[in-house]
Amino acid sequence: MSKVTPEIKLHCNIDEKVFSKAMFLTRFFAGAAMVYLALGSLLYWREFLVNANALGFPFVVVLAFSLAAAELFLGLLLLLGWHTRLNAFLSLILGLVCSVVFFAGGINKVFVAMCFLQVAALSPLCLLGPGAISLDFKRSQKKARRFFRG
Repeated sequence: MSKVTPEIKLHCNIDEKVFSKAMFLTRFFAGAAMVYLALGSLLYWREFLVNANALGFPFVVVLAFSLAAAELFLGLLLLLGWHTRLNAFLSLILGLVCSVVFFAGGINKVFVAMCFLQVAALSPLCLLGPGAISLDFKRSQKKARRFFRG
Protein backbone atom coordinates (compact mmCIF):
# COMPACT_ATOMS: atom_id res chain seq x y z
CA MET A 1 0.00 0.00 0.00
CA SER A 2 1.46 3.33 -1.01
CA LYS A 3 1.12 6.43 1.03
CA VAL A 4 -0.04 9.53 -0.73
CA THR A 5 1.75 12.56 0.53
CA PRO A 6 -0.18 15.79 0.44
CA GLU A 7 1.00 18.32 -2.12
CA ILE A 8 2.83 21.18 -0.52
CA LYS A 9 2.04 24.55 -2.02
CA LEU A 10 4.93 26.93 -1.60
CA HIS A 11 5.08 30.49 -2.74
CA CYS A 12 7.77 33.11 -2.71
CA ASN A 13 7.50 36.12 -0.45
CA ILE A 14 9.53 39.02 -1.75
CA ASP A 15 10.61 41.86 0.47
CA GLU A 16 9.98 45.00 -1.61
CA LYS A 17 12.85 46.95 -0.03
CA VAL A 18 15.39 44.21 -0.72
CA PHE A 19 14.03 43.75 -4.26
CA SER A 20 14.35 47.49 -4.93
CA LYS A 21 17.90 47.54 -3.60
CA ALA A 22 18.82 44.53 -5.75
CA MET A 23 17.33 46.15 -8.87
CA PHE A 24 19.13 49.40 -8.06
CA LEU A 25 22.46 47.61 -7.78
CA THR A 26 21.79 45.70 -10.99
CA ARG A 27 20.89 48.93 -12.78
CA PHE A 28 23.86 50.76 -11.30
CA PHE A 29 26.49 48.21 -12.29
CA ALA A 30 24.98 47.50 -15.72
CA GLY A 31 24.67 51.23 -16.45
CA ALA A 32 28.16 51.98 -15.14
CA ALA A 33 29.63 49.21 -17.29
CA MET A 34 27.82 50.55 -20.35
CA VAL A 35 29.05 54.10 -19.68
CA TYR A 36 32.58 52.77 -19.20
CA LEU A 37 32.48 50.82 -22.47
CA ALA A 38 30.95 53.76 -24.35
CA LEU A 39 33.60 56.14 -23.04
CA GLY A 40 36.27 53.61 -24.00
CA SER A 41 34.84 53.48 -27.50
CA LEU A 42 34.78 57.27 -27.71
CA LEU A 43 38.26 57.72 -26.23
CA TYR A 44 39.78 55.09 -28.51
CA TRP A 45 37.84 56.47 -31.43
CA ARG A 46 40.32 55.54 -34.14
CA GLU A 47 40.40 51.84 -33.22
CA PHE A 48 36.61 51.74 -32.99
CA LEU A 49 36.40 53.27 -36.49
CA VAL A 50 38.97 50.86 -37.89
CA ASN A 51 37.07 47.91 -36.42
CA ALA A 52 33.74 49.16 -37.79
CA ASN A 53 35.34 49.69 -41.20
CA ALA A 54 36.93 46.24 -41.15
CA LEU A 55 33.53 44.68 -40.47
CA GLY A 56 32.15 46.42 -43.56
CA PHE A 57 29.60 48.72 -41.96
CA PRO A 58 28.30 51.52 -44.20
CA PHE A 59 28.75 55.17 -43.16
CA VAL A 60 31.45 54.16 -40.69
CA VAL A 61 32.05 57.48 -38.95
CA VAL A 62 28.38 58.29 -38.41
CA LEU A 63 27.47 54.75 -37.43
CA ALA A 64 30.38 54.26 -35.02
CA PHE A 65 29.79 57.60 -33.30
CA SER A 66 26.04 56.93 -33.10
CA LEU A 67 26.61 53.49 -31.58
CA ALA A 68 28.99 54.81 -28.92
CA ALA A 69 26.85 57.87 -28.12
CA ALA A 70 23.65 55.80 -27.91
CA GLU A 71 25.36 53.32 -25.60
CA LEU A 72 26.52 56.19 -23.41
CA PHE A 73 23.03 57.72 -23.14
CA LEU A 74 21.32 54.37 -22.58
CA GLY A 75 23.81 53.63 -19.80
CA LEU A 76 23.06 56.98 -18.18
CA LEU A 77 19.31 56.37 -18.46
CA LEU A 78 19.78 52.97 -16.82
CA LEU A 79 21.65 54.61 -13.96
CA LEU A 80 18.71 56.98 -13.44
CA GLY A 81 16.06 54.31 -13.91
CA TRP A 82 14.12 56.14 -16.62
CA HIS A 83 12.04 53.88 -18.94
CA THR A 84 14.08 51.03 -17.54
CA ARG A 85 12.55 48.04 -19.30
CA LEU A 86 12.80 49.62 -22.75
CA ASN A 87 16.29 50.95 -22.07
CA ALA A 88 17.49 47.60 -20.76
CA PHE A 89 16.20 45.85 -23.88
CA LEU A 90 17.75 48.44 -26.21
CA SER A 91 20.97 48.38 -24.17
CA LEU A 92 21.13 44.62 -24.50
CA ILE A 93 20.89 44.75 -28.29
CA LEU A 94 23.11 47.81 -28.69
CA GLY A 95 25.66 46.49 -26.21
CA LEU A 96 26.02 43.27 -28.16
CA VAL A 97 26.45 45.22 -31.42
CA CYS A 98 29.05 47.50 -29.83
CA SER A 99 30.83 44.45 -28.42
CA VAL A 100 31.10 42.98 -31.91
CA VAL A 101 32.56 46.25 -33.20
CA PHE A 102 34.83 46.69 -30.17
CA PHE A 103 36.32 43.21 -30.59
CA ALA A 104 36.38 43.56 -34.41
CA GLY A 105 34.14 40.55 -34.86
CA GLY A 106 36.68 38.24 -33.24
CA ILE A 107 35.06 35.70 -30.97
CA ASN A 108 37.33 34.97 -28.04
CA LYS A 109 36.84 34.16 -24.37
CA VAL A 110 36.64 37.80 -23.28
CA PHE A 111 34.02 38.59 -25.92
CA VAL A 112 31.86 35.61 -24.96
CA ALA A 113 32.20 36.37 -21.25
CA MET A 114 31.27 40.01 -21.81
CA CYS A 115 28.20 39.07 -23.85
CA PHE A 116 27.01 36.60 -21.21
CA LEU A 117 27.56 39.17 -18.45
CA GLN A 118 25.57 41.78 -20.37
CA VAL A 119 22.69 39.36 -20.85
CA ALA A 120 22.85 38.30 -17.19
CA ALA A 121 22.81 41.90 -15.96
CA LEU A 122 20.17 43.30 -18.29
CA SER A 123 17.69 40.40 -18.40
CA PRO A 124 16.30 40.95 -14.88
CA LEU A 125 15.82 44.63 -15.67
CA CYS A 126 13.92 43.77 -18.85
CA LEU A 127 11.68 41.30 -17.06
CA LEU A 128 11.22 42.73 -13.56
CA GLY A 129 11.61 46.49 -13.97
CA PRO A 130 13.57 49.04 -11.98
CA GLY A 131 12.26 48.73 -8.43
CA ALA A 132 11.37 51.59 -6.09
CA ILE A 133 14.71 53.40 -6.28
CA SER A 134 14.22 54.86 -9.75
CA LEU A 135 12.70 57.71 -11.69
CA ASP A 136 10.17 55.26 -13.17
CA PHE A 137 8.79 54.59 -9.69
CA LYS A 138 8.56 58.31 -8.91
CA ARG A 139 6.76 58.93 -12.21
CA SER A 140 4.34 56.07 -11.49
CA GLN A 141 3.61 57.49 -8.04
CA LYS A 142 2.77 60.89 -9.56
CA LYS A 143 0.45 59.27 -12.12
CA ALA A 144 -1.29 57.23 -9.44
CA ARG A 145 -1.80 60.28 -7.22
CA ARG A 146 -3.29 62.25 -10.11
CA PHE A 147 -5.56 59.37 -11.12
CA PHE A 148 -6.84 58.57 -7.61
CA ARG A 149 -7.09 62.17 -6.46
CA GLY A 150 -10.82 61.96 -6.91
